[in-house]
Amino acid sequence: MLDSRERLGSLDKRGMLSTIEQMPKNLSEGVRLGTRMSLLRFSPSKVVVCGMGGSAIGGDLLCEWVSSISEVPCSVHRSYSVPSHIDKDSLVIVASYSGDTEETLNMFEAAQKKGARIVAIASGGELAHSAEKLGIPCAKIPTGMMPRASLGFMMGAMIGILERTQMVSSGEQVEETVRVLKSVIDSCKPSVKTADNPAKRLAHELMGHVPVVVGYGLSRPVAKRWANQLNENAKSLAFSSEIPELDHNEIVGWMKDGLSRGFAAVILDNEQGNSALSRRVEATKNMLTRVASVHRVKSLGRGPLAQMFSLVLVGDYVSVYLGILRGEDPSANEPIDELKSVLAKK
Repeated sequence: MLDSRERLGSLDKRGMLSTIEQMPKNLSEGVRLGTRMSLLRFSPSKVVVCGMGGSAIGGDLLCEWVSSISEVPCSVHRSYSVPSHIDKDSLVIVASYSGDTEETLNMFEAAQKKGARIVAIASGGELAHSAEKLGIPCAKIPTGMMPRASLGFMMGAMIGILERTQMVSSGEQVEETVRVLKSVIDSCKPSVKTADNPAKRLAHELMGHVPVVVGYGLSRPVAKRWANQLNENAKSLAFSSEIPELDHNEIVGWMKDGLSRGFAAVILDNEQGNSALSRRVEATKNMLTRVASVHRVKSLGRGPLAQMFSLVLVGDYVSVYLGILRGEDPSANEPIDELKSVLAKK
């Protein structure tokens, strides 16, 4: 089924698979947009990314990456307000692809009241309009995408913004990431038959199961991205978890509840240089194998950014292929649209 161009085209009506293949270019362009922003020289004491959904997940990845190369704390906030610790020495990145996300606009206003240094990222909407009116720098990214498909632009712009503050130096890592992403595309793109395509094979294996994507170290935020993409693109219940926390609570449910046989654990392997954690991951995998379907996806690349994005891109492909196997349009979002409509009426 996944090797049929007609089948893919009939369900992927808005070209989610084509959008996935733009990730390397989008990441490079996003970095360029961020580094070209008119920011005054500023050394933040902390970085806080404010956003929701597909616009915030780039912040999760950013903070994990920043923690591997910088001592400046970085966090993500999803709410209607901002943390009380934000002050004039904080860099607040407000990200909303549409520019009209209700919660994000509230955080934008709250950050202004705190006197924080604010930078916005949006394709337009109220956020871009307000930023321009107030003289707040805004990275304008292209319109016309689903928010979850804008990750390359969104995180790229965030990296560029931090580059602009001289908090990070990303050139070599971004270059490696682009090369690695092109390699992933070459092995997972639609024209590669299922027998040779790891993303198509995993989609078939997940069919009929509830995926629980397990990360550790660098892959911890990537697991959340996988679950979100499986929710939206595949229209499948999916959850994320992380090691070692999983071993202190969740492992009991896996091993003792018979319902676990209907679940599938997807472990996102990455180089993390910790032998104790490696032993724990292996022991956890062996236990889970006794009660559920277990799959492992290994990262590519040497740098942390390349490793994270290689796993991200495989997950994006898997989510779309699983959606097509389920007879779904990967780009459709009716439940979210319905909820927004209900809230708008109130």
